This record gives sequence, C-alpha cells and structure tokens, in this order.
Amino acid sequence: MTVYQIIKRNRRLIWIAAVLGCLLAIVLLVIRLVNVEPRAGEVLGSVALAVAAATAPTLALISLDRRPALLPAAALASVFMGIIELTLLPVWILLALTWAWAHSRRPMKTEVSRPMWWARVALGLGVAVSVLVLFSHLDPYCTQTMGDGTIQVLDPADQGMRTGWRFGTTNSQGFAGEQTGFDGAVSTVCSSDRIVWGEAVASLLISLVVIGAGLRWPLNNAPARVVSRTSVPPNVTS
Repeated sequence: MTVYQIIKRNRRLIWIAAVLGCLLAIVLLVIRLVNVEPRAGEVLGSVALAVAAATAPTLALISLDRRPALLPAAALASVFMGIIELTLLPVWILLALTWAWAHSRRPMKTEVSRPMWWARVALGLGVAVSVLVLFSHLDPYCTQTMGDGTIQVLDPADQGMRTGWRFGTTNSQGFAGEQTGFDGAVSTVCSSDRIVWGEAVASLLISLVVIGAGLRWPLNNAPARVVSRTSVPPNVTS
C-alpha cells in the first residue's frame, strides 16, 4: 500500500468515526430533551451535554487540518465519555480505538514535546470535566399537583432532600418519582437532581475552551520522520 493510499484510508476512518460521534451526540440531546422537564436549565444542560459529547469528534475533525497530534486527545476524550456514559461505553470505545489506530498507522510520525503531550491529556480531561460539572452539585426539585390542577413548587428540604456537592453530601432521603394522596394533593413528584443555569453555562464554556484550544493547536509544518510501512510499486526498481 502506498503512502497516498494509507493517508486516504486514515482520513476516511477519521471522518466516519467523527460523523458517528456527532450523530451520537445528537441522539443524546434528543433523548434527554424528551425525558426532562421543559425548564430552561434542563434544556440548556441537555445542549451542554450534547456539546461535550461532540467535542471528541470535533477534535478528530480538526486533526485533519495538519494537526494529527490531536487524534490521541480525541481518543482519550472518547474514552472518558464512555466511562461517564456507561450505557454507550462500547460505542465510545470503538471511536477511540478507530482514532488511535488511524494515528498509529500514519506513514509519517512527528515528535511531540512533553508540554504538548500533557496539553493533549488536558484536552481529554477537559471533556470529562465539562460533563461532570453538570451533575457534581445536587439540586433537587419537587412539585405538587393539587386536586384543582394547580402545580406548586415545594421546598426539597421538606421532602428530606439535601442540596450540596455530590461528593460531600448524601441524598438517600426523599424520593425520585411520585407519591399520592397526602395533604390534599393528587401527586407529589421529586427529582433528586436537576441541571441549573450555572452548571450548564460552566459546562458549555469548558467544552468551547477545549475546542478553541484544538483550533489553536500548532500546525504540523515541521519535518516528519517517515515510518516504512509502504510497499514499492511494481514499476519501481530499487
């Protein structure tokens, strides 16, 4: 296989995996919008989650513009997304392996300095942080539907639910679901957590910083070290 064929194959694989990753982000957005209450914070949080999910494939696409060193960052970000979203772990791992394989099979290798190596790790971690920001702080939410159809917002503390950082407080009290038939109410529904404006905006900013850093990544204009993986065409003699 010639150098041109290897490069063409790798670019095709990167594109296919990136498009699949973007479609996965859209699916996450639609599923979450369907399953959350139409509050501004939740809607913006759903968008923030989709942007975070689309960050890894975006980095992979940016790498095609003479920034091949970004491919490992995209693969690492995909692994972190899979760890956070365990239900989709096989798909995220498949994307990560595709990008890692395409990077390892490049016919031309470039050296990456230690600071830039750590910068790639930081980009991958940034994707994980942008998702964790959405759910690291507990913000319970309770509503009560009365017999006449009116809906009241209740204090979650009265339902035994606490507000605070997830790693610093337990939220075992209360309930997530529906209770009926007390205090004249038809039903009372509590959610153990919700996404608020601050969490959604912070997540979006982190994702945009990661993408912006990818766009500012140095172009690969330095001389490259060629790895002998190509076959000699039949009409060429050595």
